[in-house]
Amino acid sequence: MSVLLTPFEKDLLMELQYNFPQGPKPFHIVADKLGVGIDDVIQTLTKLKEEKKLKRIGFYVNYRSKGLKAALIAYSANGKIGDIAEVYARDPHATHVYQRDHPVYDLWIVTKRPTLEEIVAHAEEVSRTFNVDYVVLYSVRTYKLSVKYDLYRGISRSGNYSTVNHNPPSPAEYGVDPGKLSLFRMLEISPTPYKQIAGELGISEEEASKLAWNMLKAGILGDPGAALDGHRIGFTENAMVVLEPRDQCEEKLCNCIAKLLFTTHVVQRASIPAGKWRHTCYFMVHATSKELIEEMVSEAIEKCEPKSHLSIKSIADLKPGVVR
Repeated sequence: MSVLLTPFEKDLLMELQYNFPQGPKPFHIVADKLGVGIDDVIQTLTKLKEEKKLKRIGFYVNYRSKGLKAALIAYSANGKIGDIAEVYARDPHATHVYQRDHPVYDLWIVTKRPTLEEIVAHAEEVSRTFNVDYVVLYSVRTYKLSVKYDLYRGISRSGNYSTVNHNPPSPAEYGVDPGKLSLFRMLEISPTPYKQIAGELGISEEEASKLAWNMLKAGILGDPGAALDGHRIGFTENAMVVLEPRDQCEEKLCNCIAKLLFTTHVVQRASIPAGKWRHTCYFMVHATSKELIEEMVSEAIEKCEPKSHLSIKSIADLKPGVVR
């Protein structure tokens, strides 16, 4: 196992991933817990951000609270991966563009738009333009979403706030313009990380912190803490595992997978065209070696017993650097 961080950096990022403190001065709380000064914490985080190992510190914004729909689009790119990937590299709706080793569908896109119809229409347009086959795998239910890394063990491990509210209230109910919800995604790396939010919303830093955690409880926000660039810290392997349930029991299978700590995404999906894809439960795992990936996938299959499964490895990230 090789994680490209110093022992102190590991300890600091583990705290900020898994034990992100409530209150207007979370970095002071972590500094006290680790027995260092606040300047040591801020300087280290600033360095990690400059090295792009740390992507952001803040809250995941539940796209449903902004009225969006999400889906995977898988293309059988037929030698046109670069051309199709370029379309999605320019597309602000696409958050992930990966080449993967599926025998048929080798280009995988994650996209969010106001309606599923818009997602399908765009996929059809790309399909016609490049004369390639596709399938849209839309989200029926997200059982879990928490992309965190156990820096001691070299495997992915979800956090304490991994569940997703499928019908969250609007941020407007909490006095927040939906257009300003993104303020909570990326807190300032400073002794007063809520200062900018407080200024934008005309409230105190204490009120800004309470607001963030109240919206977390409501499901508008999720998965608080540090978001890391796995590849830059040594997590060079990942697998997207798709599972076919026995007797159409998707809920039972997905619930079983979601209980495993090393799964970071667990989603039940359906396909357009209907019936084109039978592996309707999906999960992700990440690790520092292929051997660790294989161990986690084997454990998941043994414990949850799908009818069949495919472990689809990532070959290349074709939209790197996106702060997700």
